Amino acid sequence: MPIPALQSVQIDGSTLSWREAGEGDALVMLHGIGGSSESWEAQLNELSKVYRVIAWDMPGYGESDGFENPAPTVDHYVLRLAQLFDHLKLEHAHILGQSIAAVIAARFCNDFPEKSASFIFAHGLTGLGGLEPAEREKAKQGRLEVFEALGPKRFAREKGPAIMSPTVDEAAREKAVRIMAKVQPAGFRQAVEMLAGANIFEDTSKIQLPSLVLCGADDPISPETVCRSVVAVLTNAQFCLIPDVGHYSASENPVLFNKAVSGFLADVA
Repeated sequence: MPIPALQSVQIDGSTLSWREAGEGDALVMLHGIGGSSESWEAQLNELSKVYRVIAWDMPGYGESDGFENPAPTVDHYVLRLAQLFDHLKLEHAHILGQSIAAVIAARFCNDFPEKSASFIFAHGLTGLGGLEPAEREKAKQGRLEVFEALGPKRFAREKGPAIMSPTVDEAAREKAVRIMAKVQPAGFRQAVEMLAGANIFEDTSKIQLPSLVLCGADDPISPETVCRSVVAVLTNAQFCLIPDVGHYSASENPVLFNKAVSGFLADVA
């Protein structure tokens, strides 16, 4: 089944793009720093049989414009997401954030609990904001320097497979690398700047919504210890460890990923 066509809207002079499919309760899916709305193809095709699945291109990714501010904060991304909600007339939605987008999802759920039905942390990052300033700056610059040195295509070829399970299907690995190779340098830099100032625990400690923490058993970026630290501060959380997947379980094993998400959403309902 082909992936749904990309749609776009002008918001405050900037283009914001997304894909969507299905009807019913809304599920908003936010991709990570190496992804785009394409990353959710299997979810747009399968979960849309029950839900209205909406997958955006994060600002600076896909067809979405980045920010004028070269160092945006989490709040900049949350505002743009809230504007997409307004455009789509979404009153209530489940919010799923993968990797770096987990900090965006958590802040949105904290700032807009009336619009949020649940919070899903999918192989999320927790942000660098809790580090000491010097350590935070070093970590930020390290990420930027590696990307700048390699460039998007080489970065994707070398770093993409390294964060996936060694047992992943070759087709899934190649798809993730292909999507990652399209990352725009300016969008990547802004996402890293956002991550540098973010601390997910500032938000998860206040979230009262039903929550799901998804963890890949072979994920080197968001290992079980990190995922369980998030579970520990959420008020109402389930934990799910998905075997034989790394950082991209939605494409590495979409059957298990979709089963975990749909089972949780059924419990919430």
